[in-house]
Amino acid sequence: MRRIWSELSPSGEFWLLAVATFLFNLGVSVFMFLYNLLMLDLGFREKSLGAFASAMALGGMAGTIPMGMIAGRLGLKRVLATSLVLIGASFCARAFFIWPPAQFAFSFLDGLVLCGWVVCASPVIAWVVEEPKRPFAFSVIYAAAVVSQSLAGFLGGHMPGWYQQAGAHFSIPISLIDAKRITMVVGCLITALAAWPVALLAEEKRLSTTLRLHRPSRFLVRFLVAMALWGGAVGLFNPFTNVFFSRYLGVATTKLGDFFAVAQLVQTGFVLMTPLLVRRTGLLRGIFVMQMATASALIWLSGGHSLLGAESAYCAYLASQHMCDPAIQSLLMGQVAEEFRSEATAITFLVLSLAQACASATGGLAFARFHYSQVLAGAAIVTAGAAVFFRWLCSQPRQSPLPS
Repeated sequence: MRRIWSELSPSGEFWLLAVATFLFNLGVSVFMFLYNLLMLDLGFREKSLGAFASAMALGGMAGTIPMGMIAGRLGLKRVLATSLVLIGASFCARAFFIWPPAQFAFSFLDGLVLCGWVVCASPVIAWVVEEPKRPFAFSVIYAAAVVSQSLAGFLGGHMPGWYQQAGAHFSIPISLIDAKRITMVVGCLITALAAWPVALLAEEKRLSTTLRLHRPSRFLVRFLVAMALWGGAVGLFNPFTNVFFSRYLGVATTKLGDFFAVAQLVQTGFVLMTPLLVRRTGLLRGIFVMQMATASALIWLSGGHSLLGAESAYCAYLASQHMCDPAIQSLLMGQVAEEFRSEATAITFLVLSLAQACASATGGLAFARFHYSQVLAGAAIVTAGAAVFFRWLCSQPRQSPLPS
Protein backbone atom coordinates (compact mmCIF):
# COMPACT_ATOMS: atom_id res chain seq x y z
CA MET A 1 0.00 0.00 0.00
CA ARG A 2 2.87 2.39 0.85
CA ARG A 3 4.48 1.61 -2.51
CA ILE A 4 1.23 2.33 -4.39
CA TRP A 5 0.83 5.59 -2.47
CA SER A 6 4.37 6.70 -3.33
CA GLU A 7 3.78 5.91 -6.99
CA LEU A 8 0.45 7.72 -7.25
CA SER A 9 0.69 10.52 -4.70
CA PRO A 10 1.55 14.01 -5.98
CA SER A 11 3.82 16.19 -3.92
CA GLY A 12 4.71 19.79 -3.19
CA GLU A 13 2.32 22.54 -4.17
CA PHE A 14 -0.54 20.18 -4.96
CA TRP A 15 -1.36 19.99 -1.26
CA LEU A 16 -1.81 23.76 -1.09
CA LEU A 17 -4.48 23.33 -3.75
CA ALA A 18 -6.07 20.56 -1.68
CA VAL A 19 -6.30 22.95 1.31
CA ALA A 20 -7.75 25.68 -0.90
CA THR A 21 -10.28 23.20 -2.31
CA PHE A 22 -11.32 22.19 1.19
CA LEU A 23 -11.87 25.78 2.33
CA PHE A 24 -13.60 26.85 -0.89
CA ASN A 25 -16.06 23.96 -0.85
CA LEU A 26 -16.65 24.25 2.89
CA GLY A 27 -17.61 27.91 2.64
CA VAL A 28 -19.70 27.65 -0.52
CA SER A 29 -21.45 24.48 0.71
CA VAL A 30 -22.43 26.05 4.03
CA PHE A 31 -23.96 28.94 2.11
CA MET A 32 -25.73 26.81 -0.48
CA PHE A 33 -27.04 24.34 2.10
CA LEU A 34 -28.92 27.13 3.85
CA TYR A 35 -29.77 29.31 0.87
CA ASN A 36 -32.78 27.36 -0.43
CA LEU A 37 -34.01 26.76 3.13
CA LEU A 38 -33.81 30.50 3.85
CA MET A 39 -35.68 31.27 0.65
CA LEU A 40 -38.39 28.77 1.63
CA ASP A 41 -38.71 30.49 5.02
CA LEU A 42 -39.16 33.81 3.20
CA GLY A 43 -41.97 32.49 1.00
CA PHE A 44 -40.18 31.51 -2.21
CA ARG A 45 -40.98 28.22 -3.96
CA GLU A 46 -39.36 25.84 -6.44
CA LYS A 47 -40.23 27.93 -9.49
CA SER A 48 -38.37 30.96 -8.11
CA LEU A 49 -35.47 28.88 -6.80
CA GLY A 50 -35.06 27.30 -10.21
CA ALA A 51 -35.05 30.74 -11.83
CA PHE A 52 -32.35 31.98 -9.41
CA ALA A 53 -30.25 28.87 -10.10
CA SER A 54 -30.64 29.53 -13.82
CA ALA A 55 -29.47 33.14 -13.36
CA MET A 56 -26.40 31.85 -11.54
CA ALA A 57 -25.69 29.39 -14.36
CA LEU A 58 -26.12 32.15 -16.93
CA GLY A 59 -23.57 34.23 -15.02
CA GLY A 60 -21.18 31.32 -15.31
CA MET A 61 -21.90 31.10 -19.01
CA ALA A 62 -21.17 34.80 -19.48
CA GLY A 63 -17.91 34.69 -17.56
CA THR A 64 -16.19 31.51 -18.67
CA ILE A 65 -14.62 32.63 -21.94
CA PRO A 66 -13.45 36.04 -20.62
CA MET A 67 -12.11 34.39 -17.46
CA GLY A 68 -10.16 31.80 -19.43
CA MET A 69 -8.66 34.50 -21.62
CA ILE A 70 -7.80 36.70 -18.62
CA ALA A 71 -6.15 33.70 -16.92
CA GLY A 72 -4.02 33.21 -20.00
CA ARG A 73 -2.86 36.83 -19.80
CA LEU A 74 -2.53 37.42 -16.03
CA GLY A 75 -1.74 33.91 -14.83
CA LEU A 76 -3.86 31.19 -13.25
CA LYS A 77 -2.67 31.84 -9.70
CA ARG A 78 -3.56 35.53 -9.67
CA VAL A 79 -7.01 35.03 -11.20
CA LEU A 80 -7.78 32.09 -8.90
CA ALA A 81 -6.86 33.95 -5.70
CA THR A 82 -8.75 37.10 -6.70
CA SER A 83 -11.87 35.17 -7.65
CA LEU A 84 -12.01 33.46 -4.25
CA VAL A 85 -12.16 36.82 -2.48
CA LEU A 86 -14.83 38.06 -4.88
CA ILE A 87 -16.87 34.87 -4.44
CA GLY A 88 -17.03 35.43 -0.69
CA ALA A 89 -18.15 39.04 -1.14
CA SER A 90 -20.80 38.39 -3.81
CA PHE A 91 -22.34 35.43 -2.00
CA CYS A 92 -22.54 37.47 1.20
CA ALA A 93 -24.55 40.18 -0.57
CA ARG A 94 -26.98 37.55 -1.83
CA ALA A 95 -27.89 36.62 1.75
CA PHE A 96 -29.22 40.11 2.54
CA PHE A 97 -30.74 41.57 -0.64
CA ILE A 98 -33.78 39.34 -0.78
CA TRP A 99 -36.23 40.95 -3.21
CA PRO A 100 -36.42 39.06 -6.54
CA PRO A 101 -34.65 41.59 -8.86
CA ALA A 102 -31.69 41.71 -6.47
CA GLN A 103 -31.65 37.93 -6.21
CA PHE A 104 -31.49 37.62 -9.99
CA ALA A 105 -28.68 40.20 -10.17
CA PHE A 106 -26.55 38.71 -7.40
CA SER A 107 -27.19 35.15 -8.58
CA PHE A 108 -25.84 36.18 -11.98
CA LEU A 109 -22.85 37.86 -10.30
CA ASP A 110 -22.19 34.73 -8.22
CA GLY A 111 -22.02 32.65 -11.36
CA LEU A 112 -19.71 35.21 -12.94
CA VAL A 113 -17.12 35.22 -10.13
CA LEU A 114 -17.33 31.44 -9.64
CA CYS A 115 -15.84 31.14 -13.12
CA GLY A 116 -12.46 32.04 -11.68
CA TRP A 117 -12.39 28.87 -9.61
CA VAL A 118 -13.96 26.58 -12.17
CA VAL A 119 -11.81 27.79 -15.07
CA CYS A 120 -8.48 27.91 -13.23
CA ALA A 121 -8.54 25.06 -10.70
CA SER A 122 -8.14 22.11 -13.06
CA PRO A 123 -5.39 23.71 -15.19
CA VAL A 124 -3.48 24.61 -12.00
CA ILE A 125 -3.68 20.99 -10.85
CA ALA A 126 -2.54 19.81 -14.26
CA TRP A 127 0.31 22.33 -14.07
CA VAL A 128 1.68 21.14 -10.69
CA VAL A 129 1.02 17.39 -11.12
CA GLU A 130 2.62 15.17 -13.74
CA GLU A 131 0.27 13.24 -16.02
CA PRO A 132 0.61 9.70 -14.53
CA LYS A 133 -0.47 11.00 -11.12
CA ARG A 134 -3.37 13.17 -12.28
CA PRO A 135 -6.21 10.63 -11.81
CA PHE A 136 -5.11 10.18 -8.21
CA ALA A 137 -4.64 13.95 -7.77
CA PHE A 138 -8.12 14.75 -9.08
CA SER A 139 -9.57 12.03 -6.84
CA VAL A 140 -7.87 13.58 -3.80
CA ILE A 141 -9.15 17.03 -4.81
CA TYR A 142 -12.69 15.75 -5.16
CA ALA A 143 -12.38 13.81 -1.92
CA ALA A 144 -11.24 17.00 -0.14
CA ALA A 145 -14.25 18.77 -1.63
CA VAL A 146 -16.58 16.02 -0.46
CA VAL A 147 -15.16 15.96 3.08
CA SER A 148 -15.61 19.72 3.30
CA GLN A 149 -19.18 19.40 2.01
CA SER A 150 -19.85 16.78 4.68
CA LEU A 151 -18.62 19.15 7.36
CA ALA A 152 -20.65 21.93 5.73
CA GLY A 153 -23.82 19.86 6.04
CA PHE A 154 -23.21 19.36 9.74
CA LEU A 155 -22.32 23.01 10.36
CA GLY A 156 -25.16 24.30 8.20
CA GLY A 157 -27.63 22.16 10.09
CA HIS A 158 -26.41 22.99 13.61
CA MET A 159 -24.83 26.47 13.57
CA PRO A 160 -28.14 28.41 13.35
CA GLY A 161 -29.28 26.65 16.51
CA TRP A 162 -25.96 27.37 18.20
CA TYR A 163 -26.28 31.07 17.41
CA GLN A 164 -29.81 31.12 18.81
CA GLN A 165 -28.63 29.42 22.00
CA ALA A 166 -25.74 31.86 22.32
CA GLY A 167 -28.10 34.79 21.79
CA ALA A 168 -30.48 33.48 24.46
CA HIS A 169 -27.53 33.09 26.86
CA PHE A 170 -26.65 36.77 26.44
CA SER A 171 -30.31 37.87 26.30
CA ILE A 172 -30.02 38.76 22.61
CA PRO A 173 -33.00 37.41 20.65
CA ILE A 174 -31.91 35.92 17.34
CA SER A 175 -34.55 34.64 14.95
CA LEU A 176 -34.00 31.46 12.95
CA ILE A 177 -33.80 33.51 9.75
CA ASP A 178 -31.11 35.77 11.22
CA ALA A 179 -29.23 32.76 12.56
CA LYS A 180 -29.20 31.23 9.09
CA ARG A 181 -27.92 34.50 7.65
CA ILE A 182 -25.09 34.65 10.18
CA THR A 183 -24.08 31.11 9.28
CA MET A 184 -24.13 31.97 5.58
CA VAL A 185 -21.84 34.95 6.21
CA VAL A 186 -19.40 32.68 8.05
CA GLY A 187 -19.41 30.43 4.98
CA CYS A 188 -18.55 33.42 2.79
CA LEU A 189 -15.60 34.32 5.03
CA ILE A 190 -14.28 30.76 4.83
CA THR A 191 -14.52 30.89 1.03
CA ALA A 192 -12.47 34.10 0.91
CA LEU A 193 -9.89 32.49 3.23
CA ALA A 194 -9.20 29.89 0.51
CA ALA A 195 -7.28 32.58 -1.37
CA TRP A 196 -4.46 32.31 1.20
CA PRO A 197 -3.05 28.87 0.23
CA VAL A 198 -3.44 29.77 -3.45
CA ALA A 199 -1.33 32.89 -2.87
CA LEU A 200 1.48 30.65 -1.55
CA LEU A 201 1.86 28.88 -4.91
CA ALA A 202 4.90 29.69 -7.00
CA GLU A 203 4.34 31.92 -10.00
CA GLU A 204 3.52 29.89 -13.09
CA LYS A 205 4.35 30.73 -16.63
CA ARG A 206 1.73 32.67 -18.55
CA LEU A 207 -0.14 30.40 -20.89
CA SER A 208 -0.58 32.94 -23.66
CA THR A 209 0.41 36.50 -24.42
CA THR A 210 -2.70 37.65 -26.25
CA LEU A 211 -6.39 37.51 -25.45
CA ARG A 212 -7.53 35.18 -28.20
CA LEU A 213 -9.35 31.89 -28.53
CA HIS A 214 -7.85 28.91 -30.33
CA ARG A 215 -9.71 26.58 -32.61
CA PRO A 216 -10.77 23.53 -30.55
CA SER A 217 -9.87 19.99 -31.52
CA ARG A 218 -12.51 17.63 -32.84
CA PHE A 219 -12.25 15.65 -29.61
CA LEU A 220 -13.00 18.77 -27.58
CA VAL A 221 -16.07 19.52 -29.69
CA ARG A 222 -17.43 16.00 -29.11
CA PHE A 223 -16.51 16.24 -25.43
CA LEU A 224 -18.45 19.50 -25.08
CA VAL A 225 -21.57 17.96 -26.62
CA ALA A 226 -21.27 15.01 -24.24
CA MET A 227 -20.81 17.32 -21.23
CA ALA A 228 -23.85 19.39 -22.22
CA LEU A 229 -26.01 16.27 -22.19
CA TRP A 230 -24.56 15.04 -18.91
CA GLY A 231 -24.71 18.43 -17.16
CA GLY A 232 -28.30 18.96 -18.23
CA ALA A 233 -29.28 15.50 -17.01
CA VAL A 234 -27.95 15.83 -13.46
CA GLY A 235 -28.90 19.53 -13.32
CA LEU A 236 -32.59 18.63 -13.27
CA PHE A 237 -32.42 17.47 -9.64
CA ASN A 238 -29.20 18.76 -8.07
CA PRO A 239 -30.42 22.30 -7.22
CA PHE A 240 -33.46 20.91 -5.38
CA THR A 241 -32.03 18.16 -3.17
CA ASN A 242 -32.41 20.04 0.12
CA VAL A 243 -35.87 21.24 -0.95
CA PHE A 244 -36.84 17.62 -1.73
CA PHE A 245 -35.87 16.38 1.72
CA SER A 246 -37.08 19.39 3.74
CA ARG A 247 -40.38 20.11 1.98
CA TYR A 248 -41.40 16.83 0.35
CA LEU A 249 -40.12 14.44 3.05
CA GLY A 250 -40.43 16.85 5.99
CA VAL A 251 -36.87 16.54 7.33
CA ALA A 252 -35.93 19.22 9.89
CA THR A 253 -32.92 21.45 9.18
CA THR A 254 -30.74 19.91 11.92
CA LYS A 255 -31.46 16.34 10.84
CA LEU A 256 -31.03 17.33 7.21
CA GLY A 257 -27.57 18.70 7.99
CA ASP A 258 -26.59 15.48 9.76
CA PHE A 259 -27.81 13.39 6.85
CA PHE A 260 -26.00 15.50 4.26
CA ALA A 261 -22.83 15.16 6.34
CA VAL A 262 -23.12 11.37 6.35
CA ALA A 263 -23.97 11.29 2.64
CA GLN A 264 -20.88 13.31 1.80
CA LEU A 265 -18.67 11.00 3.89
CA VAL A 266 -20.04 8.01 2.00
CA GLN A 267 -19.29 9.86 -1.21
CA THR A 268 -15.69 10.45 -0.08
CA GLY A 269 -14.97 6.74 0.11
CA PHE A 270 -16.41 6.10 -3.33
CA VAL A 271 -14.60 9.04 -4.94
CA LEU A 272 -11.28 7.70 -3.64
CA MET A 273 -12.10 4.42 -5.39
CA THR A 274 -12.27 6.14 -8.79
CA PRO A 275 -8.57 5.58 -9.65
CA LEU A 276 -8.92 1.85 -8.90
CA LEU A 277 -11.99 1.58 -11.14
CA VAL A 278 -10.27 3.53 -13.90
CA ARG A 279 -7.20 1.29 -13.73
CA ARG A 280 -9.37 -1.79 -14.23
CA THR A 281 -11.78 -0.48 -16.85
CA GLY A 282 -10.10 2.49 -18.53
CA LEU A 283 -11.36 6.06 -18.44
CA LEU A 284 -14.28 5.88 -20.85
CA ARG A 285 -15.67 2.56 -19.69
CA GLY A 286 -15.32 3.62 -16.05
CA ILE A 287 -17.15 6.89 -16.70
CA PHE A 288 -19.96 5.01 -18.46
CA VAL A 289 -20.36 2.58 -15.54
CA MET A 290 -20.53 5.42 -13.03
CA GLN A 291 -22.99 7.43 -15.12
CA MET A 292 -25.33 4.44 -15.51
CA ALA A 293 -25.11 3.89 -11.75
CA THR A 294 -26.24 7.50 -11.30
CA ALA A 295 -29.29 6.87 -13.49
CA SER A 296 -30.09 3.69 -11.54
CA ALA A 297 -29.92 5.58 -8.24
CA LEU A 298 -32.41 8.15 -9.56
CA ILE A 299 -34.81 5.35 -10.45
CA TRP A 300 -34.43 4.04 -6.91
CA LEU A 301 -35.01 7.51 -5.46
CA SER A 302 -38.18 7.96 -7.51
CA GLY A 303 -39.71 4.77 -6.11
CA GLY A 304 -41.40 6.44 -3.16
CA HIS A 305 -39.62 4.47 -0.44
CA SER A 306 -39.45 5.29 3.25
CA LEU A 307 -37.18 8.06 4.48
CA LEU A 308 -34.39 5.54 5.03
CA GLY A 309 -34.83 4.24 1.48
CA ALA A 310 -34.77 7.76 0.06
CA GLU A 311 -31.64 8.58 2.05
CA SER A 312 -29.91 5.41 0.84
CA ALA A 313 -30.87 6.12 -2.76
CA TYR A 314 -29.59 9.67 -2.50
CA CYS A 315 -26.26 8.48 -1.09
CA ALA A 316 -25.90 6.14 -4.06
CA TYR A 317 -26.87 8.94 -6.46
CA LEU A 318 -24.40 11.36 -4.93
CA ALA A 319 -21.52 8.86 -4.82
CA SER A 320 -21.89 7.55 -8.37
CA GLN A 321 -22.39 11.04 -9.85
CA HIS A 322 -19.30 12.51 -8.23
CA MET A 323 -17.13 9.48 -8.92
CA CYS A 324 -17.40 10.60 -12.55
CA ASP A 325 -15.88 14.02 -11.91
CA PRO A 326 -12.18 13.16 -11.43
CA ALA A 327 -12.31 10.70 -14.33
CA ILE A 328 -13.92 13.28 -16.63
CA GLN A 329 -11.37 15.92 -15.62
CA SER A 330 -8.53 13.48 -16.24
CA LEU A 331 -9.98 12.69 -19.66
CA LEU A 332 -10.13 16.37 -20.62
CA MET A 333 -6.69 17.33 -19.25
CA GLY A 334 -5.10 14.29 -20.91
CA GLN A 335 -6.48 15.12 -24.36
CA VAL A 336 -5.84 18.88 -24.40
CA ALA A 337 -2.39 20.41 -24.86
CA GLU A 338 -1.02 22.45 -21.94
CA GLU A 339 -1.40 25.82 -23.62
CA PHE A 340 -5.11 25.14 -24.32
CA ARG A 341 -6.14 23.83 -20.89
CA SER A 342 -7.48 27.02 -19.34
CA GLU A 343 -9.46 27.78 -22.50
CA ALA A 344 -10.75 24.21 -22.73
CA THR A 345 -11.85 24.34 -19.10
CA ALA A 346 -13.52 27.71 -19.69
CA ILE A 347 -15.42 26.46 -22.73
CA THR A 348 -16.45 23.29 -20.88
CA PHE A 349 -17.86 25.33 -18.01
CA LEU A 350 -19.59 27.61 -20.49
CA VAL A 351 -21.38 24.64 -22.01
CA LEU A 352 -22.19 23.21 -18.58
CA SER A 353 -23.56 26.56 -17.41
CA LEU A 354 -25.89 26.80 -20.38
CA ALA A 355 -27.06 23.20 -19.93
CA GLN A 356 -27.60 23.66 -16.19
CA ALA A 357 -29.39 26.98 -16.65
CA CYS A 358 -31.92 25.24 -18.88
CA ALA A 359 -32.08 22.22 -16.56
CA SER A 360 -32.58 24.31 -13.40
CA ALA A 361 -35.44 26.28 -14.91
CA THR A 362 -36.99 23.10 -16.31
CA GLY A 363 -36.59 21.29 -13.01
CA GLY A 364 -38.16 24.14 -11.05
CA LEU A 365 -41.21 24.21 -13.31
CA ALA A 366 -41.49 20.42 -13.32
CA PHE A 367 -41.24 20.02 -9.53
CA ALA A 368 -43.82 22.79 -9.06
CA ARG A 369 -46.28 21.10 -11.44
CA PHE A 370 -45.70 17.35 -11.12
CA HIS A 371 -45.05 14.87 -8.34
CA TYR A 372 -41.40 14.50 -7.30
CA SER A 373 -41.35 10.80 -8.16
CA GLN A 374 -42.49 11.50 -11.73
CA VAL A 375 -39.81 14.14 -12.31
CA LEU A 376 -37.09 11.94 -10.79
CA ALA A 377 -38.07 9.03 -13.03
CA GLY A 378 -37.87 11.30 -16.07
CA ALA A 379 -34.48 12.60 -14.91
CA ALA A 380 -33.24 9.00 -14.62
CA ILE A 381 -34.17 8.29 -18.25
CA VAL A 382 -32.43 11.46 -19.41
CA THR A 383 -29.34 10.57 -17.35
CA ALA A 384 -29.10 7.07 -18.85
CA GLY A 385 -29.40 8.52 -22.35
CA ALA A 386 -26.70 11.08 -21.57
CA ALA A 387 -24.38 8.28 -20.40
CA VAL A 388 -24.83 6.38 -23.67
CA PHE A 389 -24.16 9.47 -25.76
CA PHE A 390 -21.16 10.43 -23.61
CA ARG A 391 -19.55 7.03 -24.23
CA TRP A 392 -20.29 7.16 -27.96
CA LEU A 393 -19.13 10.75 -28.54
CA CYS A 394 -15.91 10.54 -26.53
CA SER A 395 -14.86 7.17 -27.96
CA GLN A 396 -14.59 8.58 -31.48
CA PRO A 397 -11.06 8.88 -32.94
CA ARG A 398 -9.17 11.70 -31.28
CA GLN A 399 -6.97 14.33 -32.80
CA SER A 400 -4.60 16.91 -31.40
CA PRO A 401 -5.80 20.50 -31.04
CA LEU A 402 -5.68 22.33 -34.33
CA PRO A 403 -3.61 25.49 -34.65
CA SER A 404 -5.46 28.78 -34.37
